[in-house]
Amino acid sequence: MSGTEQELKAGHPPAVKAGGMRITQHKNPKSSSNEPKLSEDSELNSALKVSTSPDKTMTISGAPVRGNQDFPTEAVQSFHCKPVPSHEAPHHNPRQNLIHQPRKQ
Repeated sequence: MSGTEQELKAGHPPAVKAGGMRITQHKNPKSSSNEPKLSEDSELNSALKVSTSPDKTMTISGAPVRGNQDFPTEAVQSFHCKPVPSHEAPHHNPRQNLIHQPRKQ
């Protein structure tokens, strides 16, 4: 085997081994030319149009949705702030770890 020629197995070079272990080398296939991709992207972007129509309002159960106006920040904050308990009840283990060890006779 020469340095310039490599044997191909299943269309790719064989796995690299070091110390008897296989080492995987993840390599992404690279395209030979990037120019066609750029032209395709520019063609795709040129076809996009931004809508100039007014925003469509959403209705839930017949009532229009007003966004954050429906729920003021003070009301939401007071709902999420929970009171801190002044005394925590001790949590006992309901199952005791008893190991039955009979006495010698």
